[in-house]
Amino acid sequence: MERHRKTLTAAIRAHKTEILAVILILLVAAFLRLYKIREFVIFLGDEGRDALVVKRMIVDHKFTLLGPTASVGGFYLGPVFYYFMIPFLWLFAFDPVGPAVMVALIGIATVGLLYWVVRSWANPIAAGIAAALYATAPGVVSASRSSWNPNIMPFFALLSVFALSKALSKNRTIWYLIAGAAYGILIQSHYLGLVIGPVLAVATLITLPVKRWLKAALLEFSGFIIGASMFLAFEVRHNFPNTRTIIEFVSRGGDTTGPRSWNLFWLFYEMLRRNFESVLLPMGLLIKGLLLVSLVGFLLYAYRQRTEKKRLPIGLTTFLVWLVVGAFGIGAYKGQLYPHYFGFLFPLPFILMGITGAVMYQYKKGRKVAVLMIFALVVLNLSNQKIWVQGSNLVDQTKNVSQKIIEVADGKPFNFALIANGNSDHAYRYFLEITGQKPTPLEEEVTEQLVVVCENLDAPCEPLGHPLWEVAGFGRAEVVQEASVHPGIKIVGLRHHESSLELIGKPAPKGG
Repeated sequence: MERHRKTLTAAIRAHKTEILAVILILLVAAFLRLYKIREFVIFLGDEGRDALVVKRMIVDHKFTLLGPTASVGGFYLGPVFYYFMIPFLWLFAFDPVGPAVMVALIGIATVGLLYWVVRSWANPIAAGIAAALYATAPGVVSASRSSWNPNIMPFFALLSVFALSKALSKNRTIWYLIAGAAYGILIQSHYLGLVIGPVLAVATLITLPVKRWLKAALLEFSGFIIGASMFLAFEVRHNFPNTRTIIEFVSRGGDTTGPRSWNLFWLFYEMLRRNFESVLLPMGLLIKGLLLVSLVGFLLYAYRQRTEKKRLPIGLTTFLVWLVVGAFGIGAYKGQLYPHYFGFLFPLPFILMGITGAVMYQYKKGRKVAVLMIFALVVLNLSNQKIWVQGSNLVDQTKNVSQKIIEVADGKPFNFALIANGNSDHAYRYFLEITGQKPTPLEEEVTEQLVVVCENLDAPCEPLGHPLWEVAGFGRAEVVQEASVHPGIKIVGLRHHESSLELIGKPAPKGG
């Protein structure tokens, strides 16, 4: 009886320690994602475009079944990210920081979900290591602090794969539906999330007998229909224009799709290396060492599990499929790979490092090494956070420029143009629209004045004769007012030269 009581007491203490550790990790994750978030929120053209769409959904009830356009391929994503933004933009009184907070909260939830996943697939020590490293990883934290549709990929990729592993082991309908629904949401955040589809299919195929595979596939597909319902409604209504474009984009191959290399060992290693660099830092030999040690540690753990249990546990099988199919899947994209493209693979390095750390911790000689390595990585992660320096204050900067535009326009109708490298004018138009000073589109009417913003700090602001359509379509003009806003953004007011007065009140056709 006494031994039983001591065992129970030890278990309770261990459970309390685990809960406290998880709470601490979540608090650190929350701090890193929410501290000075306003200073660091990216609010440029893409974010302004999204905010404009959501603002019109809230205020004008102009709901949409289409999301933003993909960066390549000429097709659109689904609208689910816009609907996630609605309550936060409304709660924050149309301040663009609101949707960024939403992304940060999803990022915090991803830390908690990762702990649950790794605990289910391995053990609490591996889960704690994975969650602590994910909570502090510079690349992950940076992607969790701005409102942008690819930034929610890690949560829904992890949820989809984990739900499938639960479905395959528990054979419960709800988990199949969750796996499919999360996948349906995932592909609306970035088109490379499509790779998770083959992950689900392969994991299901190699785990279940054929007689159960069809039922599982139907349940997963049903969940997918639920998750992607709004996007699919648009597709059905308009004869699948985006689906056909995606299929054509993938099937035509060329310079964007197809294996980056037929050396499959190199391809697998290279994609994992770039994934590690996307979430941590491009640290050369350190990243390569982490990758190789993590792979060896995971393989040792998987081998031992298979030996002890006569077969590889379903959770580890699912993870292995995600690892292999995910790496080769993104390796099939031959275009330029940006860090956010790896969003559906973000959790993988941390699961590998978590399991490897737990393997090392089990041995007395490896325990100190494991603790030292994890501590050093966390410290390195924390020291490389962007929040320790002053942020760019893009939201306030854009708001201040918009206020200056209003002053230059002096309460009268105006056309608007932005001269910039690699940015669109949607962020400025958002603030102008929510303050009731929406610019008149040139294609609707040429007004008596044009307000031009020049963002290029290293170049003179010379809008007269500029080839930009929003300037050229206004007609011949002369400068009547100039102003500037920190850090040197120029705002120029133009009025018509007497030779172009006849354009006033008429639309300016595109290209005119």
